Amino acid sequence: MTENENTVAPSLSLDYHFNEREIRNLARFFRNHQEMIPDALINFATKIERAIYNSMSIDEAEAFYS
Repeated sequence: MTENENTVAPSLSLDYHFNEREIRNLARFFRNHQEMIPDALINFATKIERAIYNSMSIDEAEAFYS
């Protein structure tokens, strides 16, 4: 093993607050590209979609995604 292989990578974190416009755009993007979402982003995409659904009525959500 080399020295680099024994080194533990530092934890990576991102603290970011999305505004409503960003959440709406991400939700549309993920919905329109569902088949391309990498497994590592499925939880993120699900949280974005839940944020949209929790802020809208069913009719608003249907209109938003159509």
